[in-house]
Amino acid sequence: MAQLDFDPSGYTVSYGEERIPLLAKEYALLQFLYSHRGQAFSREQLLDRVWPLEYPVERTVDDHIYRLRKKLRPWSTRIFLNTVRGYGYSLTVKEPDLRNPSMQDTELQAQMRELMNKYLLYGQCKSMITMAGQQDLLGFELPPSHLIFIRYVQADIAWFLNDTEYPLSSKLYYLLHFYLYFYHEPKRCLEYFERTIAANIGPEDHQRELKLLNIIGLYTDNGRVEEDLARVKVAYEAVREAGGDLDIFNVHIKMAEMYVHLGADNVPEAERCAGEVEQMLAETPYLREICAYHGLKGRLLLRQGKRSEAATALNYGIEVGEMTHNVPLIVGSIRETLVFLEQRVQEPKLQRQFAAKYAEYNRNVQLDAYKALIEQKIESILDAV
Repeated sequence: MAQLDFDPSGYTVSYGEERIPLLAKEYALLQFLYSHRGQAFSREQLLDRVWPLEYPVERTVDDHIYRLRKKLRPWSTRIFLNTVRGYGYSLTVKEPDLRNPSMQDTELQAQMRELMNKYLLYGQCKSMITMAGQQDLLGFELPPSHLIFIRYVQADIAWFLNDTEYPLSSKLYYLLHFYLYFYHEPKRCLEYFERTIAANIGPEDHQRELKLLNIIGLYTDNGRVEEDLARVKVAYEAVREAGGDLDIFNVHIKMAEMYVHLGADNVPEAERCAGEVEQMLAETPYLREICAYHGLKGRLLLRQGKRSEAATALNYGIEVGEMTHNVPLIVGSIRETLVFLEQRVQEPKLQRQFAAKYAEYNRNVQLDAYKALIEQKIESILDAV
């Protein structure tokens, strides 16, 4: 199948080595139709999905389809934007005539999955996105878990809300993280995480990470520091009992502990954690962790009054995050820094800078438009249990 690669940071779409720049709504419309290829949508449905909370006319859809067809002309033998007479539009892709023989090679398929797992471990999301776009060419097929993760790091919120192919339980973990990273809603976010853990929804590895890693910090955000510190102890003990199988969790737990101490304004303990995290990252320089840590380090430096060093650390974290192409990670670090600047340290120049960064991602990903829809989807999944 013709595989398109969407890059929300620049509104570009790629097929193989070719890349085409689009306008924001052209990008959103194409991504939606591609996510639902083979399905026909009326103009009204497309307006509801692509232009939420806006009031364009039906002609808007026709104009965008016209421009997309012109821009996608180089790929017109593989990708088709169809007019469904009297109704609306659909997108279809041409299947290849033959499958690569390697698709039947179980050893190669296992090796490719292992490679993708390595990219995931190192935080090389851009590498994963590139490989996913070359499945037909390279002759391998990704499992659903990798495909869903790739949708997540690209912040393809519309797909998570509208897809009907994969079970909702496999997507709840990512919807929770969209909510955690994109919006400052401490009370509601903690409620969602607690209900998900209590209901034991989703794959086992998702449940384990929610319980041991991801929920730490949410109690601090709600003024309940001691509960977070108790969870930190439980998490370390679980890693010890696993006998090495969960060693990668240690750096995550240590950063979560640092987050809690920062939230409690316990600078000496936050400094201790920072030193330990830096030692860990020197041994295992994973991009996702480096991005998250420099956000924490920058906030610690602000608390210490080291404004120039703090700005350097914060900006380096964002640069690393953008290199990974992990949109939720980047936005989460930006949002946490903004909250810290608003509540803990007054630094107007940095606050304007990070507010502008958040506003840019807000426009690109349509964060405000999706907030209520994400809440509704999470609540519908939890209510169904």
